[in-house]
Amino acid sequence: MTTLPLSVPTPRSRIPALAEATIRRQRLLDDLDRGGRTNTVTLLTAPAGSGKTMLLVDWIESRRVSDGGSIAWLTVDETDNDLAGLRSRVASAFAQAGSPAWDSAITILLSTGDPAYADFGALLVEALESVDEHITFILDDSHLLHDPEILALLGNFLRYPPRNVRVILAGRYEPPLALQKLRLDGLVHDISASTIAFTSDEAAEMLARSGTVLDEHDLAKLMNRTEGWAAGLRLAGMTLVGSRRPSELIEDFTGTEHTVADYLVGEVLSYLPANVRTFLVETAVPDWFTTDLAERLTGENHAQDIIDGLLAQNFLIDQIPGPEPAYRYHPLMRGYLRAEIARLGAGQIRNLERVAASWFNDYRQPLQALQHSVHAGDSPTIVEILAESGLGMVLRGNGTQVLTAIDRSPVQVRRHAIAHLVNAAAFLMDGNTAPAVSILSALRRSVTTPVTDRTSRKDLDAEMLRRALEVHAAIRTGNIAAPLARAKQLDIGNSGSPELDSYTLMVVGLAELHLGLVTEAVHHLMDATANARAGNLHLTALSCLSIVAGSHFLAGQLDDSLGMVHEAREIADRHGLTDTPLYAVALSLELLVATIRAVPAQAPVPEDVWVAIGQSPDPAVADYGRRARWALQTPGDQPGHHDREWLDFDRPVIPGFEALLAPMVQRRYLTSGEIHRATELVDVTGRRLGKIGDVGLLAAEIHRLHGRLDAADNELSSIVDGTKRCINPVNTVRAFLAAASVAAARKHPIRAFDMVVHALTAAAPESMLLPFVEAGTPIRDILNHNHGRFGLLEPFADRARACVPHEARTIDRPATGTLTRRELELLRELPSWRTAEQIAADHFVSVNTIKTHLRGIYRKLEVRSRRDAIAAAHELGLL
Repeated sequence: MTTLPLSVPTPRSRIPALAEATIRRQRLLDDLDRGGRTNTVTLLTAPAGSGKTMLLVDWIESRRVSDGGSIAWLTVDETDNDLAGLRSRVASAFAQAGSPAWDSAITILLSTGDPAYADFGALLVEALESVDEHITFILDDSHLLHDPEILALLGNFLRYPPRNVRVILAGRYEPPLALQKLRLDGLVHDISASTIAFTSDEAAEMLARSGTVLDEHDLAKLMNRTEGWAAGLRLAGMTLVGSRRPSELIEDFTGTEHTVADYLVGEVLSYLPANVRTFLVETAVPDWFTTDLAERLTGENHAQDIIDGLLAQNFLIDQIPGPEPAYRYHPLMRGYLRAEIARLGAGQIRNLERVAASWFNDYRQPLQALQHSVHAGDSPTIVEILAESGLGMVLRGNGTQVLTAIDRSPVQVRRHAIAHLVNAAAFLMDGNTAPAVSILSALRRSVTTPVTDRTSRKDLDAEMLRRALEVHAAIRTGNIAAPLARAKQLDIGNSGSPELDSYTLMVVGLAELHLGLVTEAVHHLMDATANARAGNLHLTALSCLSIVAGSHFLAGQLDDSLGMVHEAREIADRHGLTDTPLYAVALSLELLVATIRAVPAQAPVPEDVWVAIGQSPDPAVADYGRRARWALQTPGDQPGHHDREWLDFDRPVIPGFEALLAPMVQRRYLTSGEIHRATELVDVTGRRLGKIGDVGLLAAEIHRLHGRLDAADNELSSIVDGTKRCINPVNTVRAFLAAASVAAARKHPIRAFDMVVHALTAAAPESMLLPFVEAGTPIRDILNHNHGRFGLLEPFADRARACVPHEARTIDRPATGTLTRRELELLRELPSWRTAEQIAADHFVSVNTIKTHLRGIYRKLEVRSRRDAIAAAHELGLL
């Protein structure tokens, strides 16, 4: 019998050394352990440079600490497609596993000259099973095995392995082995490229190992560029070492960077046939492509076969999920391929761009069609796309890309009227009002032909868009009525274009809401929503539904408002819009309804909802978030913070919203001791809203504060008798309760009872309990005194009574009775903000006496300043 001559140990049968930059990725080590049963196969497949080898070496190092058994390692190369040579090297790998038992078992294997050599596989299994130890056999670069006989024998070995051997195959792709039965039996453990890709935390740790620490923004940009590809991250780390401007280097880190390009050519592209490399370059023109587009770009009738081959080889290409398969190259690979396109020549490049633009236009992908048309310099096609789809692209949130495309277009495109209109729309949707106003002013001066029955549909649509844009701009700048009237002169909402009709109806409805025309606004906004849904304009539909929900809320229709919020939530959840400010607006309405009803919100609402709204690029939306947050005293805002912002606000307001929050703002000023600002608020709100009941309510509160009950009653009487109407229904309830409090103070119990009945009648249908909470003890006393006299309103009266807070002291406040009569007199002087000298003169005492009383007030109220004393006094009912 002739034994097998074992190969001399070579680096290919030794476990490689662990690279210095390698970090321990425990999640992947655990994943390898999960497939760790003997007679199983682990397939570790990922593109070149993914870190497969170093992961396995690190896993081996971690097992040595826990005595995880022997390791036989073989790094495959092309020469291993010779059966005899491979058998010899496999046997050598097991013999060099580090245990005498394995060496002894392997040395008895037969050589090629022995008659029984044909049964080498069975003999190898028998030899391995004769050792009472476990071993892991790792074949690295296994994708290089392609000899049919070797693959058949390897497949047989994997299907009937030794009971004490675990096999790990690592390579760029899975060798063509028949492993289906093993997979069904759960004996194959797959670790794919997506699993082995670096996470952001792992990338940060690896970069830190080389002394590079990136901030969150730069790290995210690098991860987007490399997609966790180990080689890309490693090359980036080498580039960034010692850099003081990492952001600039990351921006320039593409497939054209020489270290990246050298690696891609040497390790990835050099193995591909020339026709496949040409295919890669030509299909890198678009960001992504389908088989059909690839065939148009390359003229290759077997494009799918090439794509399937690239996918099977784990090339740096991904399949994009969707109804029709689409594909994209890794960003670094595409960057290199895009640079290679320059070798084709300007004419060929323009032709490829035109082909891509035509395909995307045919398949209703206008943004990609526009961008490729711009690259091709095809002015007629650019204008055509802007006319047909420019507004739609803006409404779908692509305004920034559209602006960039127009800016890069030929000059004749940039001067075209449709380009100006689309630019203005993009600027307005992005919250950039000034350039939009400038564009619209120039367009208005250039309009010379009036609209008539003979005006073409195309020109009529352009004019309708121009007037709608003017309305949109006026909402931001003021003087809404005139542009709105001009827009309504046209047959709005009937152009047949979902994009134009939804946008026109939306801005008209929003303008009407600003003018207090709530019924008309809701009608137009619901029509806008229907058009937006028909045109798959999900962001526009979400915007319209949120505005309609707000309209219902301001009209006091709280249940209808919540219904619209529910629809808005469904759209946002279905189409991935839950991180938009408009979604936060919808959520905020749930908070506002809960506030008016003095109950918790029906559904969980993020605490930072107002912050999210305040970050909207739309100034009107952002203003709503900031002002509502301040008026509602959201936790984190301190009294007096930005305390003139409400008064100094100089942009158009929505009347119902302004009227609702103004009493809350006034209460906040009074609680902070800012009586002069609370008084100024009356004048400011009057200028914004006119002489309406809501303003009279604010004036009445100032009269009550100063003890002018007759004046307060006069203001309130004109509201409760209908002479002055409150535009916000909540304020109507507030007015009835304020009138009841005044009547009680003037010893008119019958009128007080009557006003409370009116308040209950107005509040009960929508469960508006906030006005009762705000009205406090006087109203609770009236409710208590008249218990049982409210008839059908009694259940709601009980709820109102229960929600009115008692004038109890807060936990950290002392009893109010500890203040002396003199201290109480001085306390009532504090909101006047007169000096101690002025107060002393009026009371005929010395300044030192006044200061002594002040110290006593501060000590007993446990405060340190006059402002805090005023706030504490309001809280305790002393003012």
